[in-house]
Amino acid sequence: MTERFLTLSRGDSRLPDFLNGDAGDTAVRPLLLSNLQATEWTFELVPVNEISRPHWIIVWLKALRPETLVLSLAPAAAIAIWLMRQNQFDAFLMIQTLVGVLALHAAVNLFNDYHDHVRGWDRVFERGGARVISRGWLRARDVKRAATAAFAIAMIAGIPLVFGKLSFGIAIALLALLASLEFAVGKFGLKYRGFAEIAAWFMFGPLLTGGLYWAVAGSVDPTSVTAESLFASMMIGTTYGSLALLILHLKNFERILADGRAGLRTWPVRAGFDASKTFAYFCLALVLACNAFVFVFVDPITARLIPMVILAFGVGPLAARIRSLESPVAGRMRGLHRAGLGLAWLALLGFAASEIARVFLPGISNP
Repeated sequence: MTERFLTLSRGDSRLPDFLNGDAGDTAVRPLLLSNLQATEWTFELVPVNEISRPHWIIVWLKALRPETLVLSLAPAAAIAIWLMRQNQFDAFLMIQTLVGVLALHAAVNLFNDYHDHVRGWDRVFERGGARVISRGWLRARDVKRAATAAFAIAMIAGIPLVFGKLSFGIAIALLALLASLEFAVGKFGLKYRGFAEIAAWFMFGPLLTGGLYWAVAGSVDPTSVTAESLFASMMIGTTYGSLALLILHLKNFERILADGRAGLRTWPVRAGFDASKTFAYFCLALVLACNAFVFVFVDPITARLIPMVILAFGVGPLAARIRSLESPVAGRMRGLHRAGLGLAWLALLGFAASEIARVFLPGISNP
C-alpha cells in the first residue's frame, strides 16, 4: 500500500519531480509549514480520482485570477478611448494589442503561482493567489506550460508592433516586458525585497498605457506619436499604476505577519505595521491626485469629474477601514487586497460612466 505522506530533503533528486507534480496517477500536495527555514518537504500523496475539485474550466479560471484583469483592462480601455478621440484608433491593431496584453497578464499570474510553489512560498500560510497547485487541482508543470504558452502568444501578438517603430517605443515595450518578468519570476528577488510595488506601478501604469498608445497610434500614423502625445498617454496610466501600487501594497500588508515568519522581506515587513498604514494612505491619496492631474492637464472635460466623484466615495470607506486597524492580527486585515481590487473595478466603472455621459450628454463634454 502506498504511503499517504512522503518527506524529502532539499538535496533529494526526487524533489524536483514531486514539486512539478510528476507522480503518475497521484496528486501531490505540499503541507503547510510555519516558516521557510525547514530543509525538508512533506507531501501528501492523494490518488487523482479522490481529489475533489471543480470543473476544469473553473479550475483554470481560478488559476488565471480574472478579478485581477482590471489591472490590465482599465488602462487599456482608457487608451482605446483616448485613441478614438484623437482619430488614431485602428480596431484590428487594438484587438491585436489587447490580446498581447491579456496574454502577458495571464502569463504573469501563472508564472507567479508556479514560482511561489517551487520556491516554497506557498508552504507558509495561505498567501493568496489561486492555490490550484497546492490543492492538487493542477500539476505545477502544467501551470508552467500554460504560462509559457501565454507568454508566447503575447510575444507573437507584439512582434508586428515592435519592428519598424520608434526606438523610444521599443524601449517602453522592453521595460514593460522586463518589469512583467521580474514581477512574475522574481529572478533578482525584487519581488520579495520591497520593490514589487514599484514594478507594479510601472507595469500596470505608464509603461502599459504609453506602450499601448505608441503601438497603435504609431502604426496608424507614425508622425502622430510626438513626445507630447506619448507623455499624455503615459500620464493617463499614472492613475491605474497607482491603483496597482495600492492593491499590491494592501496584499503584502494583509500578509505582514505570515510573510515575516516566512522570511519574506516585503516592504510592509521591512517598514513595520505603522509605516505600512501610512503608506496605504499615501497610495489612496496618490490615486486621487493622479486622477485629478489627468483631468486638469490631459483630458479636461466635465464628464471626467464622474470617475473622480465615484473614486472619492470608494476611497473614503477603505481609508476608514485602514484607520481602524490597530494591530497586524486585527480581523479587518483580512480582505484588504480584495477591497483594493474592488476600488480598481469601481474606477473602471466610473470611467465607463464618464464615457457614456460624454456620448449621450454632449453638454458635459466641454472643458
